[in-house]
Amino acid sequence: MLPYREISIQLLCVVVLLMIVLSGLNTPGRAATLETIRLAVPTKAVQYAPIYLGIKEGVFAAEGLSLEMHNMRTDLAMTALNNGKLDYIAHGGAALRGAIRGFPVKLIFALDDKAPFWLFVRPEITSVQMLKKKSVGVSFPGDTPHLVLKRFLRQRGLDPEKDVIYVSGQFSPIGFQGLLAGALDGAVLAPPYSVLAEEQGLRSLAFLGEEVPDAPTINGIVTSDRHIRSRPEQVKRLVRSMYKSVNLYRQEQELAITSLATEFNLNKQAAAKVYRTAVRMLTPNGEVSGAKVRDVLNLARESGQTSIPVETPEEIIDFSFLREIRRERGESDRSAK
Repeated sequence: MLPYREISIQLLCVVVLLMIVLSGLNTPGRAATLETIRLAVPTKAVQYAPIYLGIKEGVFAAEGLSLEMHNMRTDLAMTALNNGKLDYIAHGGAALRGAIRGFPVKLIFALDDKAPFWLFVRPEITSVQMLKKKSVGVSFPGDTPHLVLKRFLRQRGLDPEKDVIYVSGQFSPIGFQGLLAGALDGAVLAPPYSVLAEEQGLRSLAFLGEEVPDAPTINGIVTSDRHIRSRPEQVKRLVRSMYKSVNLYRQEQELAITSLATEFNLNKQAAAKVYRTAVRMLTPNGEVSGAKVRDVLNLARESGQTSIPVETPEEIIDFSFLREIRRERGESDRSAK
C-alpha cells in the first residue's frame, strides 16, 4: 500500500493533467473548426460597429462561424455575391437596388432604416443656398449618399443636377480630410467622421437621416437566393449572431464605446458621442417595414431605373430566419410596421 503522501502527489498529477487536456479544448487552435464565411462592407463604418463588436466578443465564433470581412464597392460586391465569391454583403439599400436590377438576393437582417449621413461644409458656408457652384464630396455617383443628398438639395430649392459640383471617391474619411484641407466645400459624412468634423469646427448643415426620412439606407445583411436555399442552417446561425451582436451593442454601452474607440482610433469622449448617435439608428428587432423597402424602390426610380422587375417589397426581403430565432427565444414575432 502506497503512503498517503505518494497517493496525494499522484492524484494531484492526474488532476493537473486533466485540467491541461480540458483547457486545450478551448484554446485558439480550436478556431480551425470554425466555418469561414465571407462578408463585404463598402467601407469600415460605424453602421457596422455591432458586427465588429460581435466578432471581438466571440458571438459569431459561438455559432461556429469565422467572419471574414472585406471592404468592397457595392457594384463589385453584388457581382461577387452573385458568382459565389462572397457569402454575404452588408450594403443595405444599395444592395436592394441591385435586387431591383434583377440580382436574385434578399435582405435577411436590417441594422438600421435611417440614412446615417450628415452634410458638413466649411465654416464660412452658412446655408444650403451657398452651395451653388460649390464642390461637395460623395462616395460615387448613384450610391446611396449621393441619392439622398440630391433629394435633400431638391427639397431646399436647388437643382441637384446643375447647381452643385459632385466630387466622387470621397468616402467619409477622405471627404473629412478634404474639408479640413479646403479641397472641398462640403461632404456627406457618416459617423465617426461627422462627430470628428464637428469637433474640428466644420459646420453641419443637415442630418440627412431626418431631413430625408423617405430615403432610407437600410443597412443590413444581404445574401443570394441560392445561398438561402443551399445553406439555410448557416444563414440562420449568421442571423442569430447578428441579433445577439446588436443586442450586446445596445445593452452593454461601456463595452460598445470601448470597442468604437479601438476600432476607429477615437478618444473615449468622442466614442461616447458616436455611440449615442449610432445606437439611435438601430432597428428595434432586425426588421424594416414594407413601406421602408418601398421607399428604396422609389429611390431607385429617382436614380433613373425605369424598368423595375420587383412588384412588391416582400420579393426582396426574407425575415423568416430572424422571426424563427425570436420565437425560439420566446420574444415577440411582430414584424416591423
